[in-house]
Amino acid sequence: MDKLNILIEQYGLGTIEGEILPLSGGLMHKMFKVHTTTGTYAVKCLNPEIMSRPNAMKNYSEAERLERILEDNALPVVAALSFDGKKMISANGRYYYIFPWQEGKITDFNKISSEQSFKAGEILGKIHRIDAHNISPEEPILSNADFETFLEDAKAKDSVIAPLLEANMSLLMDSQNKLNEARKNLPAMKAISNDDMDPKNIMWHDGKAYVIDLECLGYSNPISSCLDLSLQWAGTVNGKFSKDNLEAFFKGYLSAYDNGFRSYDELFGIAYTWIEWLEYSIKRALGIVSSNIDEIRLGESETENTINRIKYLSSIETDICSVLRKLLAPNSRAFKTHDDRLCYIDLLFDGNLDDIPHFEIPNGYHFVPYKPGDKDAWIDIELSAEEIIDKEQGEKCWQRYFGKAEPELPKRMYFIEDKFGKKVATATAFYDIHGNGKPDEGQLHWVAIKKDSQGKGLSKSLITFVLGIMKQLGYKSVKIHTQTNTWLACKVYYDLGFRPEKNDLKKNRFGWKMVEYLTNRRFIS
Repeated sequence: MDKLNILIEQYGLGTIEGEILPLSGGLMHKMFKVHTTTGTYAVKCLNPEIMSRPNAMKNYSEAERLERILEDNALPVVAALSFDGKKMISANGRYYYIFPWQEGKITDFNKISSEQSFKAGEILGKIHRIDAHNISPEEPILSNADFETFLEDAKAKDSVIAPLLEANMSLLMDSQNKLNEARKNLPAMKAISNDDMDPKNIMWHDGKAYVIDLECLGYSNPISSCLDLSLQWAGTVNGKFSKDNLEAFFKGYLSAYDNGFRSYDELFGIAYTWIEWLEYSIKRALGIVSSNIDEIRLGESETENTINRIKYLSSIETDICSVLRKLLAPNSRAFKTHDDRLCYIDLLFDGNLDDIPHFEIPNGYHFVPYKPGDKDAWIDIELSAEEIIDKEQGEKCWQRYFGKAEPELPKRMYFIEDKFGKKVATATAFYDIHGNGKPDEGQLHWVAIKKDSQGKGLSKSLITFVLGIMKQLGYKSVKIHTQTNTWLACKVYYDLGFRPEKNDLKKNRFGWKMVEYLTNRRFIS
């Protein structure tokens, strides 16, 4: 305790008065309540083993940066104090965080209420919405715990966890496989997230929630994070699953942030994220992490606890999925016709060109074919419609799709002009630029309408006119690439008679389910 006396005085927090009290609950670090002449504080002494990891300082620095963002957004967090601009402090070769003392009680795992679950979901949603965005697909980080080798090691050391591992080997390997499959199928998104915001890390005082232990702040997939934490707040940690609490968590979450995704039931494998905590606990139990006897005993205890959680999750999978299938549908009125807040998933329609309906172009507008020099007008339209983010990207897209085909464009690319001769919309009767399409199969490319010309009845006349051009060019069928964040286009294509391409319906089922909700059209069911 002398180290804490030195620490408190070194950072100008006065002189300690009374007894230094250890606080329970931390599985990774040690916490103490300290009363001084300047106030009452919680001091977190960071685990030396954790701090010795190669990326520890980098991860903590990032968590501190994000903690400040949460503070700036008025989220109810108990943030570490700063000293000369730094939150993490050091003394006597150890690292610490000091927090202002927050009155309240940690969530009682045995008495989690629906109101608490709603509030926890709402807070997570508010964190995610700060900076949620779609990203390019990345290789998923898969769990590769070698439970069979752990079992051999446990038997060799006569560890108490050996019988546990042996009795549950099949379940553990199956759970890890389900986790990895779910991660492979996750849509590519990132958001600021507090993936450690389980019930033990929210305090309650006078009915208000306060989030503590923020060192795990980082960027992660909001879909995965929401599902994982919702299950913990629903009571799966201690074997007291509550459908009401699961529903309440999602109601709170979706009231604060909604990316339109609703296929959580098909990603149930995310629930087995506990596999990774189990791997760490096993290593602790086997003395791989540390030879300290207290660390080993804690590892043994957590190995048993975590295996029991995984067993329980497996036993209630059907009950959980029944709730997840009935989540409130996304409200289409809350989204723009092109909305990057929506989870991005590529979609592919197909159909034949035999019976394309005809829609008259509204008065005051007319079609004109591409002529040399129209590239800038094309980029301007695509930029206004938010199909591209800037002119530089527009140049790159033009070169990729049309750079070598400009001589063909006068008979393939068309614009709509208004009565002033201003180009306000465009679409192209094209083909697969990779050469993978059938000879008689065209592709409808880059359909876009300027933002200030949307909602004027141009889309169906534009699409059907260009599809008619495609038919004149000799094509018999068409593929139409689109995506979930241009969900209203999906409604237009459906109403024109096009349907999801068979393989794409299976591959991108999550996306089709999203647009089914948003458009009130039956793409899947």
